[in-house]
Amino acid sequence: MKKTLLLFSLFLIPYLPYAQCYESLTFGGTHTVGLKSDGTLWGWGQGDWRQLATSNFTEPNPIQVSTLTTWDKAYTGIQNTFAIKSDGTLWGVGSNMYGSLGVGSTTEYYLEFQQITTANNWTKVAPSYLFTLALKADGTLWAWGRDDTNQTGNAPATSEQLVPIQVGTATDWIDIATGTNSTAFALKADGTLWGWGANDGSLLVASSSVYSLSTPTQINPASDWIKMSVGGFHILAQKEDGSLWTWGTGPARGIGEEAPPQGNIPYSISTDVWKSFSTGTNTSFGIKADGTLWAWGLNTNGQLGDGTSTTHYVPTQIGTDTNWDSVHARNFATTMATKTDGSIWYWGTNYYGEFGNGTDYNSVYYTTPQLTPDICVESLSAPAFGKTEISLYPNPASGTVQLQYELGVSDSMMELYDVTGRVLVQQRLDSAKGNETFDISNYSEGIYIVVLKNGNKVLYQQKLIIK
Repeated sequence: MKKTLLLFSLFLIPYLPYAQCYESLTFGGTHTVGLKSDGTLWGWGQGDWRQLATSNFTEPNPIQVSTLTTWDKAYTGIQNTFAIKSDGTLWGVGSNMYGSLGVGSTTEYYLEFQQITTANNWTKVAPSYLFTLALKADGTLWAWGRDDTNQTGNAPATSEQLVPIQVGTATDWIDIATGTNSTAFALKADGTLWGWGANDGSLLVASSSVYSLSTPTQINPASDWIKMSVGGFHILAQKEDGSLWTWGTGPARGIGEEAPPQGNIPYSISTDVWKSFSTGTNTSFGIKADGTLWAWGLNTNGQLGDGTSTTHYVPTQIGTDTNWDSVHARNFATTMATKTDGSIWYWGTNYYGEFGNGTDYNSVYYTTPQLTPDICVESLSAPAFGKTEISLYPNPASGTVQLQYELGVSDSMMELYDVTGRVLVQQRLDSAKGNETFDISNYSEGIYIVVLKNGNKVLYQQKLIIK
């Protein structure tokens, strides 16, 4: 009998009382966007594509990118920014090359946030360089932007898709990820992983002669995937037991210098439990459950943050600190990470003001993590898998299912969905900690989704198999 444990929970850390603190952060490689608890959006870094709703080339200090107070989630592309309001509507600003904002226009960029369709059930966005994926609450998957290698999952390939188009007809998608090139991945509620678009590094098909896949295709037979991060030529994917796996090509796979040939066969990086991980084009970063930070991949400019220029083919620990919380990389030469005390760290280049410390046009390449003293993050993740914050068991289940939870917040809601997105159960959880038993004997065999919410914020989401 397997327990699936919570990947994150929310709690507040009283760190740096005179700093600007954010409820959540999203990092696009050269710009960062932060969401405050008052619903406002702020950002810093590169702004020349108007991705920060500014005309300035750089913004080395946090600026408010919208005066609205109704923002609920934010996502950074490389040259644009997306945000979902509390009413479920989706908006975008910045580069619109190849229609990558999805607003039905060929206008090169927008200085102000533009609404993307009139739908009000958007839940997640995964922007890449020139194309974008997004999920709706009904489990459907949508794509738009550049489509020269079937990035939208709809054949035949076209030069651009200016408005969101549904990817297939499935209604059980629960997570999405895009590569730093032109590859897309999505996760279904049954734990299977699917991909389409460019076959760079043989990420999708173990054949260099297959250029791309035009529709979502199951990548391997495993059905216990829960999360993924996609680089340019490799992928990191996590299973329910917290282990980390990889495939593709290049040193960023982390499986040794004499690694097997490229392909879509998953290889285990280690048996350790990882609570955060992220890919760059040719780099990989991860944080283990014990709070240690690790890096591997190309390191010619010291981009791994270990103070050297030595390429590492296996995970290498960065420093000795044990309070790292999350790490965020992309295809550029800067990486961001946070610690459990709320502090924010960057390494790599700070040319566009990426570090948010008031400086820019800096040609120095920082090869070790640098603290940005005047910003912090409030919402932090608890150690994944190492300590039980939420468990749903048994799973698969019949008759009854047990939910043991410790959320850190009270007055939350448990919801049970079927794969069509229909709400079957809504039950209020008055306390922040408890143990509930739910009768599922009246439901048919199949796959369901359990969601825990506090207001509009999703705290937990997990598939439940009823047998």
